[in-house]
Amino acid sequence: MTGQTFQKMTTLTTTNTTHSLVESFWDATLFAGLDEVGFAGSLMIFFGVTVSFLLQLLFCWIVVTCFLGNDNKYDLAYLREWRVLYGHSVNFYDHTSGASLVSKVCQGRPFDREYWNNALINEINSYLRPVFANLPGFTIGVVLCSMALMIWACHISTELQQVGSFASAIYRLPRGTTHVSLKKGTRCIESISCRRLILLSGVVAARSSIAVMLGISGGMWLCQTRDVTNIMLNAVALLFILEIDDLLYKVLAPKHAMQYLHSIREFEVGSRKTWAGMDLSSIMKLLVLVVTVVLFCRYGIYQNALQAQHARELLCGGNLNFVYGTHPSLGPIFITETEDYNLTRAASMLPGIRPLVTDVVFQFSPEQVKKWMWRVNLPGRGDLAVKHLPSVGDLQKWLAMSDQQAPEETGYGSKSYGTFCKDMPWDESYWEADWVWSTVKVLTGATSCQEARPFCDKKDVPLVRMLCPQTCGCTQPDSGLFVDNGCRQLCQKEEEFEGSLNTTKCVESPDIHKSKVWQRWWKGFYDKNTGTWSEDNAMMKFAKSGAPGNCSFLSSKDWIAGSFCSHKDGQRPGTVMCPITCGCRDGKGDWCPSGKASCK
Repeated sequence: MTGQTFQKMTTLTTTNTTHSLVESFWDATLFAGLDEVGFAGSLMIFFGVTVSFLLQLLFCWIVVTCFLGNDNKYDLAYLREWRVLYGHSVNFYDHTSGASLVSKVCQGRPFDREYWNNALINEINSYLRPVFANLPGFTIGVVLCSMALMIWACHISTELQQVGSFASAIYRLPRGTTHVSLKKGTRCIESISCRRLILLSGVVAARSSIAVMLGISGGMWLCQTRDVTNIMLNAVALLFILEIDDLLYKVLAPKHAMQYLHSIREFEVGSRKTWAGMDLSSIMKLLVLVVTVVLFCRYGIYQNALQAQHARELLCGGNLNFVYGTHPSLGPIFITETEDYNLTRAASMLPGIRPLVTDVVFQFSPEQVKKWMWRVNLPGRGDLAVKHLPSVGDLQKWLAMSDQQAPEETGYGSKSYGTFCKDMPWDESYWEADWVWSTVKVLTGATSCQEARPFCDKKDVPLVRMLCPQTCGCTQPDSGLFVDNGCRQLCQKEEEFEGSLNTTKCVESPDIHKSKVWQRWWKGFYDKNTGTWSEDNAMMKFAKSGAPGNCSFLSSKDWIAGSFCSHKDGQRPGTVMCPITCGCRDGKGDWCPSGKASCK
């Protein structure tokens, strides 16, 4: 452009700097006490400065004394004790899910936890969640805290720069009496008295001190904030406190004082050397800002994240799926593994029963209860009945019965399922049919004893043997049935059972391995003891190979005959197949032939 020259910014240049007063009580102290401002106006200015200073000082004190202490939720010693005394203790084992308390707390949802567990785990997980999956150390909490800290540091830097610029402006004024000139509506402070300069020096010291205190206490508060939803909220709250003087000025300052401040011309505060558009002051401010933020991050945010990581490790690290117990008077410790917590899997329920329970929970109506039974017809499920009990205590007594005790209850008014020593059909002749058969249908899909036959040998469905004792072989000693839970023991005194023992001969076939009874017993033995007995056990190896031998196998080890011939621990003996080897001639063995062909 013609008539204009431009200096390249790569050369050393001089830039003049100025300072303009801002709308605050701090800057208004410059002219407080002047006759033009008035006594009342000056008093309001000093009142505003005092209130601002005291409020900011009070906030710093509250932050330091109340917010910067140790968070009790992150007491690592307490978390360790909780993990030992509660998390893995058998006393707090969750019977519904089959999981330890610590597994339930760490892997469950909010409703599964106590309030403090939920608050702590959610806070830690949110704080330590990575922003990017491939950068695990770059967490949401660390990033948000660093951003908030940087913003806060910039605001404190701006405040300190404003204080420094104000101080530089007043110290450059000529000394003498305070004199303000007025030209065309603009006022210029020509000189300042020593007393006013001393007063303003105190104002500058107070303002810079409170800014530094706010900066440090606020920065430490941000560093210790682990709730990611509160990090930015706390940063905004700090800005409100920092700007409280500006707010009070807008609310309380007299109109005349505000106009007076606006009329004061900006001050000349010197010049700066600039090279390539950058001056040394900007570089120094950048370095100080970076160093300050780095120090806060290293000794504040990093330590905070490290403590959160340690808390999570103590609370939810390592193996969660076991419980222990120690004998209260003897002392030895016992331990057992538990299930991984999963609300959809209820350890206290049989597999498959959950859908039926869900229907009952959402469909039950007390008005439909008649004669101690809630009966309803559900779409897709058909007739359904559920036993109704008068109290929780009665319900707990029913549930406390084992699958070996329940079949024995038959008396009127007792805890009876209505089962006896005969097959019970799903029809009107059996009053409890809709109740128990609907359960069997859910568990097996069977609606009759004939359909339920394939489940007779499964140890985890004793209800099938309760309903179908004849089909399953509970009423006969020579059926080959191994599992005994669900079979009514009183049936052993019935004519069918005793008659079978009376007609059994005291002989042993060398080809017994070809019989279905032999094969059924050994298959039942293997299925029931899988996971309990070692696969290297002699009886397990024999059963797994198809039980190819005969009764002579029982004599291969002393303990084998004792296990095979005994009626105990929910297992039926195979004595009728090997009466001689079982010692029936010597009065040993359970369920020995008892008729004319007895071994005695």
